[in-house]
Amino acid sequence: MSADHLASEIIGAVVDGELSPRDEREARAHLSACHTCALKVIAAGELKSATKRAATNFAPTPETLARLEAVARQAPPNSAPVIPIRLMPWAAVAAMFLLAIALGGRMLRQSDLLSAEILDQHLATLSNAALPEVVSTDRHTVKPWFQGKLSFSFNIPEQNTLPADTALVGADLTYVNGKPAALLLFTIHKHHASVFVTESGQLSEFVRVTARSGFHFSSRRGNGLELLGVSDVNGAELDALVTKVAAAQ
Repeated sequence: MSADHLASEIIGAVVDGELSPRDEREARAHLSACHTCALKVIAAGELKSATKRAATNFAPTPETLARLEAVARQAPPNSAPVIPIRLMPWAAVAAMFLLAIALGGRMLRQSDLLSAEILDQHLATLSNAALPEVVSTDRHTVKPWFQGKLSFSFNIPEQNTLPADTALVGADLTYVNGKPAALLLFTIHKHHASVFVTESGQLSEFVRVTARSGFHFSSRRGNGLELLGVSDVNGAELDALVTKVAAAQ
């Protein structure tokens, strides 16, 4: 455990319940004060739960096994003989299926996991115990705070270019898919909206969700960056905000 953040193996041990009582107390004390590590534990727990669900929901049927055995018996011309699947150790067969399930399940569920992670971070930022690191309506205060914290730069639109009754209220450093990202917090009327700013490739291939648990999502690209907004405001107004932020890049 470092002075700043929990090591990845400690986060894994927290999720799996493998820490000693003393280490557990130290880790929990750190998590109560460290927003970044708390989010990593949440994400790791959700991934573990999704993996367990995939293992139980995608067991191959007897008919599927029969078809695969029939295919395995048919050796292609001028090739080495194919070992019938019944002669293969069952552990190897199971490993083949689990690998296929894991790859397919990951593609199907990554979007759902990431949208859950984004929503959790948005809700955590709104809690009284986890206010954003920077609380300011001035973009000239917010943007410089990220210098040296991110490997990319981004722009924040001026207040007079934002949609009506929309304002910047703060920002925070967070993580998306395990990589640093900027979280910009806005208000739209009396609703809060989070806009995540990341490098290209962190969001576009995974996020396919437009709504979850009463919240809307909106994504845009601009100048090598990807942006994802989340809010309980209506989707059109969230789209207008994210579009303005993307246009400023």
